Amino acid sequence: MMSPALRETFAPLRLMMQDRLAVVGLCVLGLIFAMAVFAPLIAPQDPFAINEDEDGSVLMKSDEGWVLQPSLGHVALNDTASRPGEDLIVGREGSLWTRKNGGWSRTVLPTEVDLFGVDVTASGVALIVGEQGTLLLREGEKWQSLQSLAPVTLRSVSWLADDTALIVGDEETLWLFALADRSLTPVTSPINRGMSLRGVERDVDGTALVVGERGLALQYDPVSQQAKMLRLGTSRDLNDVHVSPAGIALAIGERGTLLLRDGPNADWVSDRTPDRRALMSGWIGDDGTGYAVGRNGIVMELVRGGEWTLANTESERHLRAILVTDADALALGSDRFVIRFSPPSPQHWFGTDHLGRDLFSRNIHGARIALLVGFLGAFLVMLIGTNVGLVAGYYGGRTDSILMRTVDVMYGIPFEPFALILVLLFKPSLLIVILAVSLLTWRTTARLIRAQVLSLRERPFVKAARVAGASDLRIMYLHILPNVMPLVFLELAITVGVSIIAEATLSFLGLGPPQSVSWGGILHDARLSGAWRTAWWWNLPPGLFIMSTVLSVFFISRSLEVVANPRLRART
Repeated sequence: MMSPALRETFAPLRLMMQDRLAVVGLCVLGLIFAMAVFAPLIAPQDPFAINEDEDGSVLMKSDEGWVLQPSLGHVALNDTASRPGEDLIVGREGSLWTRKNGGWSRTVLPTEVDLFGVDVTASGVALIVGEQGTLLLREGEKWQSLQSLAPVTLRSVSWLADDTALIVGDEETLWLFALADRSLTPVTSPINRGMSLRGVERDVDGTALVVGERGLALQYDPVSQQAKMLRLGTSRDLNDVHVSPAGIALAIGERGTLLLRDGPNADWVSDRTPDRRALMSGWIGDDGTGYAVGRNGIVMELVRGGEWTLANTESERHLRAILVTDADALALGSDRFVIRFSPPSPQHWFGTDHLGRDLFSRNIHGARIALLVGFLGAFLVMLIGTNVGLVAGYYGGRTDSILMRTVDVMYGIPFEPFALILVLLFKPSLLIVILAVSLLTWRTTARLIRAQVLSLRERPFVKAARVAGASDLRIMYLHILPNVMPLVFLELAITVGVSIIAEATLSFLGLGPPQSVSWGGILHDARLSGAWRTAWWWNLPPGLFIMSTVLSVFFISRSLEVVANPRLRART
């Protein structure tokens, strides 16, 4: 048989099972508890993992800016070439796209290596270069592979005439291609330091301009078949060069480098850049208008006689090529880019945040901090508050006055400034959050337990124990404490909800543990990012989780109200 004291101790459990809302609260809290325990199994990925993606991104210039178009496959696009009626785009994994009459079509090539450069003559002869010395030639309709001189990465190609092309690549590769016999002739670099050559373009005088890393620039003369060094006035890596039919030239590179030549015989000058991110491709027209594209969706525009300005773009995807025709202008990419501010999708149920982290995984792991602080903080509150209430109520007199005046002082200390002082004195951590919750919240519990003990200490069973010679500790913890345990359970249930809200508040204010994931911390990141007003998928889930957890605890505590107020038991 269970003793009356133990039966009274477990009375709150019976009361919970008799209340339907309490049962609902227990079920919801149980699900959240299971979510916290099995978070590594439920979450599809690490909550700190940054999600990246890659696709054939296309942005088209419009009156509203550069608008994202339907993707061309799942791999990055690297270079473009154009002739009247046909546009060619090459990319990774042997991808080639052709546009005729405004429609895109995929062409199957006899290779799957990454392709970096393409050029086409007015008659339709096209040459593609890529990794491992890959060379692909099209005469007519069929593409065929050519024999390479070395398995070096080839970066760019330009036709100098209808039957001659210059190919450049890593290790200062300079190859002259002759269409007549499909031969390759190496050209000696005047530098010979093994640097990477990244762009080549035919100049209006028939020579070729070549740019590469560390500001390296060469001029190749097909008549003498020799290359000489040029000085463009920069030591930064140059990624591309473009020459208009009138001889205006543009070279672009890292850290927003913009070098402009205003005519065939003009000097190269550095233009002021509106952004310092790396530029990957550029285009300049005879009228002085120009475009430059690069990382993080950056597109710069130049107006004749004006300055470079940042254009409005719909995406932060990395751009590697620019295609300008009489009909339109396209910016193409994309290398692997961070999936920022992605709305809910089959891949990311709750979307992604500003760093590309999966919000579903972060919310699942956030339950751990909420429940840990909620229950551990509530346990410490009960431990402190129950003992203070027992001592104050049992001993009374001066002891009671000192402890209750201490409680009054604690009531005068606001929670958020107190937590802020703790963080300043130590450092943000989970322990500080738990201490901030437990060191202030115990005051209400102490008052309630004291009031209950004041009535119990005059009961006959307490007097009988005292007459029998029981010590004060034995009377408090073996005779009085079991009788106040139902009230302790009630306060414990209430304090769990209070602790969860307190942790969410501190984390939202930036006072939570910096290396942990919590629901309040997710809301804090949303506020700092500036997207919390528009990215509803970022704010809604953690708010619903906090509300559901606190409501479930409230339903449970509601069923225990009859413990503190016996009159309610009579009504039921």
